[in-house]
Amino acid sequence: MTFLNILAWLSVVAGSYMLLFTLANIIYMRRVSGPGAPPSEVPVSVLIPARNESRRIAPTLEALKAQEYTDFEVIVLDDNSEDGTQQTVVRETEGDSRFRCVRGRPLLSDWKGKPFAMQQLITEARGEILIFIDADMRPEPDLIAWTVKKMDQHGVDFLSGYARHTTPERAEYLLFPVMYLATSFLLPLWLFRRVRSYMFSHAIGQFFVVRASVMESTGGFEPVKDKINEDIQMARHLKGRGFSQVFLDAKDHISGNMYDSMDHARMGVMRVVYEYFDNHVYPFLFMGLVMIATLLLPIPLFPVLMSAVPGTAWLFGLNIVLVLSAWLVTMRNRRLPWYTALFYPIHFSWTIWLSIRSIVLSRRGKGYKWKGRIVRS
Repeated sequence: MTFLNILAWLSVVAGSYMLLFTLANIIYMRRVSGPGAPPSEVPVSVLIPARNESRRIAPTLEALKAQEYTDFEVIVLDDNSEDGTQQTVVRETEGDSRFRCVRGRPLLSDWKGKPFAMQQLITEARGEILIFIDADMRPEPDLIAWTVKKMDQHGVDFLSGYARHTTPERAEYLLFPVMYLATSFLLPLWLFRRVRSYMFSHAIGQFFVVRASVMESTGGFEPVKDKINEDIQMARHLKGRGFSQVFLDAKDHISGNMYDSMDHARMGVMRVVYEYFDNHVYPFLFMGLVMIATLLLPIPLFPVLMSAVPGTAWLFGLNIVLVLSAWLVTMRNRRLPWYTALFYPIHFSWTIWLSIRSIVLSRRGKGYKWKGRIVRS
């Protein structure tokens, strides 16, 4: 068997794996995210770290005012904003005792900005369940009730999930869908409750929920104070400490923009990739080579080999059908336009290129400008 034949069969295996993996995760999320018993009435704190969010936070606050749940508070931490965020929050919530806005302390040198803001929010909260959301997310009226229901139903210590992601610019469809690669290729969500390894965990900072008692016993966000992707690292830390998690499909309950612009999306991907692999180059190199060989290379090989080696060419063609089907299922499940799936060669190529850029900049000690601060790994 020639090298091309081996590569062709490996590409079919990889495509089949991706499709089956994607379907398994979607089915699992649908099962664990569906209706359950009515929630218990426990005090809940909705915590929002906000830095330079004056233009985006008002709709979020309006949506929280309409929550069906009764026993909750909303605390916004103005993280030393320069655009009048605090004034906007005070104006939008005036007269509603459920809302508070706290001015954040100056950033400490050994902390990253967002974990420091979230640590301060914990000290202000009175709820038994802490729901962290970003300032530009749009909760549906049932978000808090549904979240408490899921915590009760699954008996977990913390949870997270995919919101419904929208975009103000169609060009962003070329980049931000790469975030779904984790559950299309890497993370078997159905094993999170069964496998104790910290690698079987995941979180999205736009919607992260944890019991206050867990935060109290672990020191809050201090263990991940120097991490850029504090959401994923906190999930790994809690899982490593023996706490339980479930990852949900939250698109019917919360939505918002993943990024504000194409440049914002580019920087957003670059700043988290290296740390996702715990600042190790070799795991990324392995995954990058697998993606190139089995998800990207079949695209040019299929037409080139059609006349010379048609049998092998059709195996590469089958790979293209399988990978495209997996990505189409993912895009439809996330309620993105179906044609977004056709961009998968661009999605995966962008991922590899920006990952390389991320590693090079990180190894050189250079950082990324994020919300007016220079962030370094």
